[in-house]
Amino acid sequence: MTTTTLTHRPPASSYGIGDGVRSEWTKFMSLRSTRWTLALFPVTAIAFGMVIGAATGAHWPHMTAQARTHWDPTNNLLAALVPGYLLVPVLGVLMMTSEYGSGSIRSTLAALPRRPLVLASKAIVFALVAFVACEAVTLATFAAGQAVMGSAPHAHLNQPGVLRALVLSPGFLVLMGLFGLGIGAIVRRSAAAVAVYAGFAVVVPPILSALPGRLWKFGPIIIMGNSVGAVKIMPGFLSPWAGFGVMAAYAALALGAGAFLLAARDA
Repeated sequence: MTTTTLTHRPPASSYGIGDGVRSEWTKFMSLRSTRWTLALFPVTAIAFGMVIGAATGAHWPHMTAQARTHWDPTNNLLAALVPGYLLVPVLGVLMMTSEYGSGSIRSTLAALPRRPLVLASKAIVFALVAFVACEAVTLATFAAGQAVMGSAPHAHLNQPGVLRALVLSPGFLVLMGLFGLGIGAIVRRSAAAVAVYAGFAVVVPPILSALPGRLWKFGPIIIMGNSVGAVKIMPGFLSPWAGFGVMAAYAALALGAGAFLLAARDA
């Protein structure tokens, strides 16, 4: 006599955010784009940081007294994070659009029918991985750049604003990536979504600079380079926390629109 045991499987609708996060973690870490970005970003950032550190250090003896009053080695070295302005948001875009490209989004939505939870799970996984990676890259770039600055004044973690810049800068990159994730959910096609992000981050700020009202200071790259990543904030720019808040608003709007459209449209 053969006995068959039936295993009860809970309905898909009973799965929650924890199940979504575990699933998205597996998918995200198996993406080739994730591995390439996590390998390419530190190499380029550290190399740029050392070039910038050596160049600015060599320039220090020839600087005027007025220029030396604005010396901000932390901000100079964090300019090496420029590759992250593209790599991290594109990774966010691909986390969403790659599923549409492969058709696996149907399986994802079948397993977790509450669609906003799908995007929330992706956002949580992306934010955790991206922040750890970007923080490590930021600290490594800062240390490598300072090591080759020569006799120029160095920055130290106990100086006001330095630690804040080293923590907010990777956090800002994460927000840029979450903005990219939201765009990916809205646009759904990789090339188009990357083009939308590039237009917003690179093309729109010069257009805003031609308009009255100093709207240019709300561009993400302007905020990163002159507010969040700066220790000495120049007049006319947003404060670091205000700039961080603006980018958080951009990310929240993109993710909110993406969640709405994800729930409203067919896969």
